[in-house]
Amino acid sequence: MTSGRSVLVVEDEQTERDALARLLRMEQYRVFTARDPEEALEYLDGEVGLVISDVRIGNASGIELLRMWRRRRPHTPFIMATAYGDVDSAVAAMKLGAEDYLTKPVDPEALLLLVRRTIARQEVTSPDRQKGSAAAPGVRILGQSAVMIDVLERVRRAAQTSSLVLILGESGTGKELIASAIHAQSRRSIGPYVAVNIAALPENLVEAELFGHVPGAFTGAERDRIGRFEAADGGTLFIDEIGDFPLAAQAKLLRVLDNLAVNPVGSNEERRVDVRLVAATSRNLAELVARGNFREDLFYRLNVLTIELPPLRDRHDDIPLLMDAFLAEACRKYQRPWPTMSPELIRFMLAYDWPGNVRQLRNAIENMVVMSNGRSLSLDDLPAYLSGNSSLLAKAFDRGGNNLRDIERTAILSVLERCGGNRTHAAEALGISVRTLQRKLKAWGLGGNQTELDVS
Repeated sequence: MTSGRSVLVVEDEQTERDALARLLRMEQYRVFTARDPEEALEYLDGEVGLVISDVRIGNASGIELLRMWRRRRPHTPFIMATAYGDVDSAVAAMKLGAEDYLTKPVDPEALLLLVRRTIARQEVTSPDRQKGSAAAPGVRILGQSAVMIDVLERVRRAAQTSSLVLILGESGTGKELIASAIHAQSRRSIGPYVAVNIAALPENLVEAELFGHVPGAFTGAERDRIGRFEAADGGTLFIDEIGDFPLAAQAKLLRVLDNLAVNPVGSNEERRVDVRLVAATSRNLAELVARGNFREDLFYRLNVLTIELPPLRDRHDDIPLLMDAFLAEACRKYQRPWPTMSPELIRFMLAYDWPGNVRQLRNAIENMVVMSNGRSLSLDDLPAYLSGNSSLLAKAFDRGGNNLRDIERTAILSVLERCGGNRTHAAEALGISVRTLQRKLKAWGLGGNQTELDVS
């Protein structure tokens, strides 16, 4: 388990401390607990990815804990819990770098939303995560929808084997990330991970690129060169867009997969390789076989373990999580402040089908962060091909229905989720009072007031 899923709860009241720990463990977080700052600091050198601390810990101060912790671990996010009448202390904590705060009694749903959002942002922005991305390239796969949970479980199972894996999915769904995750979680993770995109190679160079060549094999081949199969020896070779593999070279690929040996172009020498192959395609291989553009025997050889990635339109529940991650990534990359989004923009982002999938969503958010003039984003800040297409905007908004109450409900709940369930922050973003927000939530059966934390 990565440190990002590890949470330290600092609370002097044992009943509240135990309740918080049970709640987080039910959500599969690894939980440590401490009853005072002194005990909390014992975890400084451990695997703590998030600290949840009371502002007042008996006679001690959670703010002082934050100050001491950040001297050694400046990138660990803190969430502060405070009594309703002591919000000024929480604000002071945020000025020192705390991620956010919640008022007591803590709303369990609001806490979990804030924890998920904080950890998702930390996965992208933490320098420790960035340093570790090469060794564990699968850690940035984000998804909490049922279909993505199933995909990640299939990744885990596939990684435990040495079998060939075929990844299917539309362009932009993240096939290379899945291939990287399979390698990172496998016993071959200490070996090389080599990737090649067949669609990006000239057809006459595919064989030389994969299998290598000897001097004089063709014009321009002046020295011996190993191919991608040999470069991946002892590790994993990822062949992307294998549906574009030249028909004339497919027999040679099939032989390599069967014999685990390559013959460089222009040579009769056979070189043994120990490679686990992961292939991916956005094309329908069965249709290519039927048209005679793909060998049937190679199709069956590739089709051992299959992982199919859903398009983003089939996993709309993941869009808020992805939006936060990509916003954090873009703001860090371009050193921009974290922007707010208008309710209309949020509703569009959640309703749009994103035909370019995750890649398109990421690019759209990066475009908005770079090109906007301020800290607030609206529909006008969308890339021109989206903001200037009135029929596309209308279609996306119509999908949620034209009922004004439904539009308002969608916008408010989206903003509330993006604010980690914090009603004060959501009301500010929406431009309404907290009392108005609570009244609307109560009318929708979602509770206008925070309730006691009770997970017993």
